[in-house]
Amino acid sequence: MKKVLLLTDVNFWERSSGNRARIYSLVEFLSKHVNLTVVNTGPAPENIESLLRTEFKSEFHVLEKIKYLNSNGYGRRLQKLLKNRQFDAIIIEYIHSSYFLNFLEDDGAKIILDAHDIISDRTRDFKQFNYQGALYEMSEKTEIEILNVYDHIIAICEPDFEKIKKMTGSDKARRGPHSATTVLHPFRSCVKNIVFVASAYLPNADAINLFLENCWTTISEKYDVHLNIYGSVCGLIKTNGYQQVSLNGFVPEINDIYKEADIVINPVRFGAGLKIKNVEALANGIPLITTPHGARGLEAGINDAFLIADNPQEMIGAIESLISHPEIRRKLGKQAHEFIKDRFSPEKCFSPLLGLFK
Repeated sequence: MKKVLLLTDVNFWERSSGNRARIYSLVEFLSKHVNLTVVNTGPAPENIESLLRTEFKSEFHVLEKIKYLNSNGYGRRLQKLLKNRQFDAIIIEYIHSSYFLNFLEDDGAKIILDAHDIISDRTRDFKQFNYQGALYEMSEKTEIEILNVYDHIIAICEPDFEKIKKMTGSDKARRGPHSATTVLHPFRSCVKNIVFVASAYLPNADAINLFLENCWTTISEKYDVHLNIYGSVCGLIKTNGYQQVSLNGFVPEINDIYKEADIVINPVRFGAGLKIKNVEALANGIPLITTPHGARGLEAGINDAFLIADNPQEMIGAIESLISHPEIRRKLGKQAHEFIKDRFSPEKCFSPLLGLFK
């Protein structure tokens, strides 16, 4: 079997955000098809290496479990760990971890970036909505220079794939969307629970706070429905006395959320990449309403697998339509399930990446 090394600073085992779920899915798939070694920078729980080795039957290492180090500190520990070891391919998660390249031996391994987002695009988006400086930023020129160091770049959605091809002027880009396992839950003809699931990421907080401000009172005064909000985003929400709203925090088992959901919303206005929470909602066969931005990378499913709303009035109208027409919800949920099954299974998303390791 091919030997593959994956380097990340993301505590993916928690699966409490889209990027964590994405890396977890990739690790799960690779562990079944290659001889996989995963190195995480840490900090991390003391027993996490043994737990992950048992779960994935692969090799896991944490560089520092207690405190944060600078890039040189992590790099030196990585060099020591990998001394005299060779790999067919090395995957680096996120462009900001490209400093690892300075500490790797040139032994002929394919060097692959799992990009997740195009950071220069995200930088522009955040500035447009007055969130500049909230996350690390990068110019397109700098990003192009770094991308061109890699042998291959994994793009998480089709728009990013096309953009990376243009940025590098080459065939470095490879498609590698987020995968999801499909589940069908019992259908309820009466809508009781509208659900929003998100991590504490600024575009998520922006989305749900604006929804509460501009949409929720209209919905809650007209219908006997509840808005259930899950995830670490709950710490960033301004409830302001809104009625029929529950902040539930992080729930480890995602199926426990979706089995109670009648409609899922994601009114996100900006960000980057593929909206993994949308993929997960669709995989669970739940009617989804999102925005044109939220549909990025899922365009083939618009008005078939899910609905889009471009402003508060359209969002209210879409919710009211789904509440009033159970037959539309049933059909939309079934088509959502089939959409993910056909296009976003682990095999469809990740099998093409195995060819990069030859």
